[in-house]
Amino acid sequence: MKAPHRYPEAQDFVSAIAKPFDSEQGSKVVAPFGIVWSDAVKLDSGLEIYNISAPTLGIGFTYKDAGLVFEQEYHDVGEGPFLMTHCGFWGHEDEYESYKGPLWKDLRFSDTVADAVEKLGAPTRVGRLDIHFWELPDFRLTIQWKSPGKIRVISYWMKQD
Repeated sequence: MKAPHRYPEAQDFVSAIAKPFDSEQGSKVVAPFGIVWSDAVKLDSGLEIYNISAPTLGIGFTYKDAGLVFEQEYHDVGEGPFLMTHCGFWGHEDEYESYKGPLWKDLRFSDTVADAVEKLGAPTRVGRLDIHFWELPDFRLTIQWKSPGKIRVISYWMKQD
């Protein structure tokens, strides 16, 4: 995988949530990195869930078979399509490079909790390990801090109603 000459916009990642890997929206966020489906690693032999990560680029994606995400009649799990259910961006983490592209609402990995609240509003909840959750109209955003002024991971998650 390669660093793109132009990173996808933050909204491009949001638009790709719940879309197939090979859809127009899905391709818009993976193609710039040179990511192809053969890069996907199955997470569990019994489930059709795949991970694609590029630690050198600070980004990772999770895809699930549509049959695991939505109830579908006459759908054999494993035949696809595979929908993006999660996209994570690493900031300050020892074994990963920091993601260099744009993030939702101009978040920065050096943001403090107060900075994030100023940009996103109050979190919907704060969970274990001080992970902050924001329930937004199109997706769930989470931020985990490594220290008060260093974001470890920013993630966009598909909302399941």
